[in-house]
Amino acid sequence: MPVPLAGPGQGLPFPQNLYPSEVNNAPQDASSNRLALAPGDTFVLPAGDWLVGLGMYCVLQFLDPVSNTWVTSSSAAFHRGLEFLSSDGFTQRIANLTGCVVSASVVNGGTGYAQATTTITAIGAFTGAVPTLVPIVGGALGPAGQTLTSANAGGGYGVAPIVMIPPPPPAQTNANGVGGIQATAEAIISSGTISSISITNPGAGYPSAPTAVIVPSPFDPNLSTGITQATVAFSLTSSGVIMGALVTNNGSPLTNGSLASVTLSIGGAGSSGSLTANVMQTVVSGSVSGTGTGFGTNIALLTTGGAPVAGTITAGPDYNHLSWMPRPAQITLPSITAGAVATIYDGGLFESAPTFLAVGGLGASVAPTVAMVMGGVYDIAIVQPGP
Repeated sequence: MPVPLAGPGQGLPFPQNLYPSEVNNAPQDASSNRLALAPGDTFVLPAGDWLVGLGMYCVLQFLDPVSNTWVTSSSAAFHRGLEFLSSDGFTQRIANLTGCVVSASVVNGGTGYAQATTTITAIGAFTGAVPTLVPIVGGALGPAGQTLTSANAGGGYGVAPIVMIPPPPPAQTNANGVGGIQATAEAIISSGTISSISITNPGAGYPSAPTAVIVPSPFDPNLSTGITQATVAFSLTSSGVIMGALVTNNGSPLTNGSLASVTLSIGGAGSSGSLTANVMQTVVSGSVSGTGTGFGTNIALLTTGGAPVAGTITAGPDYNHLSWMPRPAQITLPSITAGAVATIYDGGLFESAPTFLAVGGLGASVAPTVAMVMGGVYDIAIVQPGP
């Protein structure tokens, strides 16, 4: 099998003009494999093979063909080391989205909304372009817990099978014109049959109820002895209810310190709808605003929380904190005296403001009050041509 030429003196290609990609047979332009990205900056990887390092605050995203929006991995906050990627030049990117709106949680889906007339407007102290969001009305799967009849519950399962639900049609072929959000569900077995189907994400934007496929686990010990396949049929629910929102453009970042003031205004012929914006953010500065007692020096400041707002769709990933795992910050305080400035080693990565906890000695009695500023920061990514 052919392999790339390698050996002493034959290393990786020299850094080249990464974007836009060069014309065929053109002389190579010496450039850099270090890429500085300001908050809100994104870089689509040109076609080819790349070694990518994300720095402290950048994330990797792919262009989801279902929603036509850029999707971030739920574990993106913890990515470290080099990633090897093969890009087609259009569907993979590096993004520094600190300070930017990255998603929206449904606080109240409301009633009486129509897809054609419902709009979402982001209001806040943005440094430039305002982000754009598209609502998804109705088209969710239900009920959330579904008991199967004996006729379609299957049999012989030793391990719960996988429930595969097709995505809604994309915007180009969807009757609503905007696409949707794919639903997910899991099977619960009892005595070898599926006793119920639990919807872990009801999805949105389905024009008709999809037919799920029940796939036996490849590790089911009963595969060789025979399994009777189960079948499941869903119904559509939530007509006129806002079931989700797609961020079609992250826009510019908010001014540092103003992230909590962003609001999402819903327009259209409905009522009671409410959405909360989730903003990717990090700690950019902080200080002690209220003196504590009983602490020593070099106090550790811990962070908890910072996940997306749960919202009210109880079967959804945001509600169950499945869609984002925050990365805690590493911060120290020189003292607990008011005005002491925090030292930030890692501002962490969050989608809502975390809670700050000061950790002192055994004699600590009153924790200091800290004022931390959340926002966006510059980051440097490595984009090295691969072998």
